[in-house]
Amino acid sequence: QSSTQSSTHSTVASILPPSISHPLTTLKTTLFSSFSNLPPASDYVRPLKFAEAMVCGAISRSTAQTIMHPANTMKTILQKPPSPTKPTFFQLLKPSSFKMLTRGAGAQWLLSVPHGACNFAVLELTRRVMGNLFTSTQSLGPALDFTSSAIATICCSVVSTPQMMITDNIMAGKYRNLPQAVKGLYGINGIKGFYGGWFPGIVGKIPSYGLTWVLFQQVKRTQLLLSSRPPTNLENTIMGCVSSAATVCIMIPMDTVKTRLVTQVAEGEARRRYAGIVDCARVVLREEGPSAFYKGLPPRLLSVVPMIGIQFGTYEFMKKLILKKNAELKPGVARKRSSSMKTKEEEEDRKDTFSRVSQEVAADDDQPYPVPGTGKQ
Repeated sequence: QSSTQSSTHSTVASILPPSISHPLTTLKTTLFSSFSNLPPASDYVRPLKFAEAMVCGAISRSTAQTIMHPANTMKTILQKPPSPTKPTFFQLLKPSSFKMLTRGAGAQWLLSVPHGACNFAVLELTRRVMGNLFTSTQSLGPALDFTSSAIATICCSVVSTPQMMITDNIMAGKYRNLPQAVKGLYGINGIKGFYGGWFPGIVGKIPSYGLTWVLFQQVKRTQLLLSSRPPTNLENTIMGCVSSAATVCIMIPMDTVKTRLVTQVAEGEARRRYAGIVDCARVVLREEGPSAFYKGLPPRLLSVVPMIGIQFGTYEFMKKLILKKNAELKPGVARKRSSSMKTKEEEEDRKDTFSRVSQEVAADDDQPYPVPGTGKQ
């Protein structure tokens, strides 16, 4: 980090005069330190409030799902039943397919905001309530994580199921956009049309979300034991990627079944091929073979692994940012950080003073600015 800051400082100093380059470099250093040195959420006297968790969840999920939407669309297309017009994985990688892969991105962003807000707020609340009910939370760690995730998933299905029904059908090409999807699904069976995929969605999401959350929390605990320090934002992102990759490989057959059941809702009762989860799995296995369950695995890994990594990394960062502005540090932690920050500030002041003096010495009347990259005439 220090070498990167020095390199940036040298570049700025080589272009701008000292009177301008020094304030810019100081501003950059201040912003970098402010975001990289945020205390972990466990260092504060109180946890996130429900509304604060909603804000963190809404930002983290909408950001992650929108960024990874093209890969998610690719996964949905490849999981569709075979047809003459169904593109292959390599055809979808061509630049000409970009428009197809971005369809439904606006609907995904719009609907992921309430989904993320509800999911993380209920998750944090459930973990806190269950933690207060059980005295030995250490031994119940994984079970507590899985149960809280399952409860949050069920509660949020009120929001997440319509999102899944709308976006999956747009990505699969059943509808062109959000208004058309809403009108089409409502026309099939009223409000129930938005919840036609509730049961297969829940059956897939509870073990998938629960396992991902459990693995993420366990990897975080392991990291704390090995390094004796809280994870950084980048480490949280990497741990989220590792957790989701393991879960995707285990749950991809169920995700394929879910996609088949959800996208057939738009075809109406008369044209539905599958009667339910078991029937769908049986038909796919008989007609297409075991490999059909894994056709969506590459794009699923490409979409979900970075998405969960971005989501968890952003969520942990937002937690620390909100608590820094609205909560107090624990007394012992505050004293320790105050001493550490004072030492760092003194070191930065010494570096800035030396750099500023070097630039001023290097400049004269004939050469008002330092020679680029050297700080000398």
